Amino acid sequence: MRLGRDYTNCLAFDYLTEEEKLDVIYGRIDLSSLSVISLAKAKMDVERQIEVTKELGFHHVELDADPPNPYLNFDGPRRKGILETAESYDVTLSLHLPYSYVGGSACCPQEDDRAIAVELHKRCIEFASDIGAEYVTMHPGSTPTYHRFGRYRDLAREALIRSLVETGRFAQNLGLILCLENNTAFDDIFSEPNECLAVIEEVRELGVDIYFNFDIGHWFTRLDVGKPIPESPESVMDSLPPDVLKVLHLNDYVPGERMFHPPLHLEWGLLKRGNLERYAKIVKRKGVEVVVLETALKSIGQVLERYELLRAESHYILDIFEEA
Repeated sequence: MRLGRDYTNCLAFDYLTEEEKLDVIYGRIDLSSLSVISLAKAKMDVERQIEVTKELGFHHVELDADPPNPYLNFDGPRRKGILETAESYDVTLSLHLPYSYVGGSACCPQEDDRAIAVELHKRCIEFASDIGAEYVTMHPGSTPTYHRFGRYRDLAREALIRSLVETGRFAQNLGLILCLENNTAFDDIFSEPNECLAVIEEVRELGVDIYFNFDIGHWFTRLDVGKPIPESPESVMDSLPPDVLKVLHLNDYVPGERMFHPPLHLEWGLLKRGNLERYAKIVKRKGVEVVVLETALKSIGQVLERYELLRAESHYILDIFEEA
């Protein structure tokens, strides 16, 4: 099993100008604006993500193709260069397909909208294939609040299955594995494991093998919509069948504050060390191939200490998984 990272905003500060860095330090640029200015530049430097990953002791990088997405503009030589860099560092790759804006229409019952989302996903999958990625992860898409009941909900499910069949077959033909990720409870559709697993089973019955990328932090959001979490929150993993698991997203959540992806070693959310130790044993037992950390920096202070924080979290997680 490989441990990997999706860097979200963790490296964005490095791509600011010196003047912009001072603006961040003195509070003239906030955390959100920092990402607006430099996230696309950070995403473009795939080689740096690979280098940092290896330095941290990990062996996998998940690239994020959600907007801003620079990857579709990479030409053939650039894509080949990424493949060769990853191979030279013994780092495997995956791609997170777009999940907002156009990408969020994967479950849209309006066929024109759904088809455009699938076409975007296919272009991203071609990029993933060109850089030697092994997996792609796809969100189920989103719906308006008033389309989450009755026949509307059925139509969204039918549309998602069509999208997964088309996208999964396209990925399969290029030698990649497609994984469906659960939404958050705030989306109020395709957020629960049973609902996602039923969709995956139906897609498989139609002849396309896809898998379940269960994001445990997304599932924790159910606490903020009045749904319970077991005393040992990682025990949700016990119910997941091993034959649908290849790649998992590992991140935490702080209920009440609606804080996503805080650094795991700080134990701000539901996953304390004991929970993570049990989580690691479960996923190893189930034969999971890749676990991707999706840590995000939560303050300017963390931004300024980003490498110390990443090293501390990496050591913490590596120690847990080595002992599992």
